[in-house]
Amino acid sequence: MNSSLFPFTAIVGMDLARHSLIYHAIDRTLGGTVLMGHRGCAKSTMVRAFQEILRQDDSSEAPFVEVPLGASEERLLGSVDAARLVEQGEWKEHRGLLEQAHDGVLYVDEVNLLPDHLVDQTLDAAASGRYRLEREGLSREVEARFILVGTMNPEEGDLRPQLLDRFTHGIIIRDDYTSEERREIVRARMAFEDDPEGFRKEHEAALEELKDRIRNARVRLKSIKIHEEQRVSVSEHAASLGLEGVRAELGVLRTARCAAAWRGDDVVQEEDLEEAWMLCLAHRHPQENRHQPPQNLGRPPAQIQDPKKIHSPSAITASTPRDSRKESVRLEVSKVSSCKSLLEWWNRPGGLMKHPEFFSGTSRLTQSASAGSRINWTASLSASKKLGWKPGNPLTIRHQKPERRPLFWLFLDASRSAGALKFLGSALDALKGLGLRQAARRFQILLLRDDKLEWKVKRGTSRATQRCLEDLQEAGGKSRLHQALWKMNQAVRKVGFLPGDRLLLCSDGLFTPESGGSLEGEKQRFRILLQRLVERIPSSAWLHPVPKRGMRRWIPELAETSKIHLIGLE
Repeated sequence: MNSSLFPFTAIVGMDLARHSLIYHAIDRTLGGTVLMGHRGCAKSTMVRAFQEILRQDDSSEAPFVEVPLGASEERLLGSVDAARLVEQGEWKEHRGLLEQAHDGVLYVDEVNLLPDHLVDQTLDAAASGRYRLEREGLSREVEARFILVGTMNPEEGDLRPQLLDRFTHGIIIRDDYTSEERREIVRARMAFEDDPEGFRKEHEAALEELKDRIRNARVRLKSIKIHEEQRVSVSEHAASLGLEGVRAELGVLRTARCAAAWRGDDVVQEEDLEEAWMLCLAHRHPQENRHQPPQNLGRPPAQIQDPKKIHSPSAITASTPRDSRKESVRLEVSKVSSCKSLLEWWNRPGGLMKHPEFFSGTSRLTQSASAGSRINWTASLSASKKLGWKPGNPLTIRHQKPERRPLFWLFLDASRSAGALKFLGSALDALKGLGLRQAARRFQILLLRDDKLEWKVKRGTSRATQRCLEDLQEAGGKSRLHQALWKMNQAVRKVGFLPGDRLLLCSDGLFTPESGGSLEGEKQRFRILLQRLVERIPSSAWLHPVPKRGMRRWIPELAETSKIHLIGLE
């Protein structure tokens, strides 16, 4: 075994995550687990340590396959061995990652950043234990039974609920260690880094004991008894939570059975069901696992305002509005025809990227290689056959090069506060004065209005953009700004980014925290998302109203971790 692996038995805390992995070692058909937590909370360390305690029935080492973030569908499922085809004229496939993980572990780090269609295919194979490989000249059924383990940082984007539901377990890892636990974590890590082999020898006996205990639990598993009243209780609780389908109920009962086998019992106990619910609900029904915020934070009760004093829409705005009035605000006609600072930014050459990269998008075939291109084997074979190619002869190579026009990414904050501050109307007029028709680019417009985020324009023309700006006449709803930045980040990842791309945020910066969320926590999430967005698109700007009445540092504080260009609009 690799001496660089941190021993599983040396991990401190994270009991739910450790139990989830152990239960999957006992019952490999349990259905997969996803560990959710911020950077540096040892998610990957724990998963890689897990491979050491997993053994096949013949005690041989189980495969451990890691899916890279940039994996293609061919790499995941399998593809034609082009070299063998060219040299010997024999159609043979490269084994995909799913097939390589058969009878072992398939680990997907940052599973929330993997394209949805690849996640779908992975989950389908994990559920059925097989998949169909269909490639040029190849068609066969592939055995792929594996334990699926994913890790993700929720701040970098979420998985669709439909995909999360297909993981049996979901564990939210929080950095809530005691001072004693922190001391032990640091001590163990330093000891391991100073002498990896010596540290591992200290844990050899504990690791062997753990493996034996897992083997014994696996033998005992199917003889564990589940009382009928426990099955009734589980189904009633699932119905009361409004859970769709029966995946959660199956997961709870199978997890409770693993917990009983792990304890050495022959009957499922209530404590087993309680732990199973915690493992199976965190990602399906987050409110069941969310700590309730204190109801009274020591502030005096809010005073009821005199309705006569509320004489204008701006009277109901606040720096962090938790509620908003439902009626929309009609945008006022602006006297601003242009914004000099915005025009200067618009006419400035785009920022330089350290590593320009394409993630996806349109592409075209070329006969010569160039920066960012790759060989398209299917097109190469097709072109070669037309020219009378025979096995053993050189192929006529065709390259595939990503290509699209630069994009102008625009976020329009049409929440009620943006309309009440009379900012949005002025911002729209300033945008119309940029001369968008002369821009040799396409447009992506994300609109936040009435508590909804919607792409109003996707790779649209300047005409479609002008129409969108003219049609926006009202503002309303809450200011879910961090959700908007998350959605923008996701889109940029999928479409890719070019040196000529630009990003403009039009927002007043007054956002509504999530229910139960703290103001500082929401601000931190916003800063992180903004920083990552600007790292991808250096030519970024934030058009905002000039802050007044003690809020002059509000927007600069939100933007302090990024290099976004701030443009104040009077």
